Amino acid sequence: MAHLLVLYSMGRFGNYNFAAPVNLLQAVMVDVAQPSAATAPVAVSSDLKTNHSDKVAEEQPDNGNRAQVQGEEVGTPPAAPEKSPIKPQAVEPAAIGKETTDGGTRAGEPSPTTQPVLRQHNAVTPPIPPPLRTAGEFMSSKDEKLTYLITLLGVPVGNVELEAKNEKGEVRIILRTRTNTALSGVYPVDDLMEARHIAGNFIIATIRQQEGSFKSDIGFTIFLRDKRVFWIDRIRKRYSDETIPNSDVLDTLSSFYYLRNRPLQIGTTEILNIYDGDAYASVPVEVIRREEVRLRNLTKVDSLLLRHVKQKGIFRRTGDMLIWLTNDKNKVPVKMETTTPFGKVAVELVSSETTPLEEGAKEK
Repeated sequence: MAHLLVLYSMGRFGNYNFAAPVNLLQAVMVDVAQPSAATAPVAVSSDLKTNHSDKVAEEQPDNGNRAQVQGEEVGTPPAAPEKSPIKPQAVEPAAIGKETTDGGTRAGEPSPTTQPVLRQHNAVTPPIPPPLRTAGEFMSSKDEKLTYLITLLGVPVGNVELEAKNEKGEVRIILRTRTNTALSGVYPVDDLMEARHIAGNFIIATIRQQEGSFKSDIGFTIFLRDKRVFWIDRIRKRYSDETIPNSDVLDTLSSFYYLRNRPLQIGTTEILNIYDGDAYASVPVEVIRREEVRLRNLTKVDSLLLRHVKQKGIFRRTGDMLIWLTNDKNKVPVKMETTTPFGKVAVELVSSETTPLEEGAKEK
């Protein structure tokens, strides 16, 4: 009785057919070919969706397929059936993020024009500008390492190492200054200056100083072609982006090597355009006379005496500098003297190692 009651109750709700699948809503685009002269063309929206289009296509014969479009708005009578043949077309996906430029064409409507032709854009690589500076302006050898002894009032207080390399046209110069063990406990000095020439158009410089209680960490990049310098103080969190007057500006180390490769004549003055940390100045260097200098190993060397005149903002912690260069093609600095608040400081050459460009052996 319970089974009969359940079957009888289910029968009151009607019959169910679970065989026919449920079609998802699809967008249909209809192209009306050869419209009738008496009948105005019917605008068919692509938003019209039907779930019985497949059934209509099956019931109509192949030579007389016709579509019936019902009105979308409420209260609008259905449009009369078209008498012209209707040819269904495949639906194409719309381009994401693109909008039509024709004001009369709305999004979702079939475009009256043909599909756009894809154009291939060839990326044009800008030519690499030629270098404004060459390695030959700074170095006449492949690499060089010079070691100096620092004396204050005749007493040894530290040492200096000056190293330069010419690697495939890229110049790198490093200067290290340290006090010796006896003075480090009283007044420690640990300075590092570095300059790198990149592609002959950029100079990247770093200046780290620790002299007693004074500390500094400055870096800057000179854009020779743009006549611009970006400077940063890493300790005090400051930076600047400024212009320079010309493309001849160099950092302190590069200007020193540039001077060595100049044809120096007695009685002339060379002008060096130097950017020293956060200041620019045109520094004159006077070629005074020839002198014979005795080295630490008692060797006498014929040299040229130069005077590096101090300028405002350049070498702020020293005064004028006297430089002795060997009077030959290498122009190796053998001696330097300057004044500081503590007294006269002398820097004397104790060893030199050089590798010429045309030879593989080192000269000492």
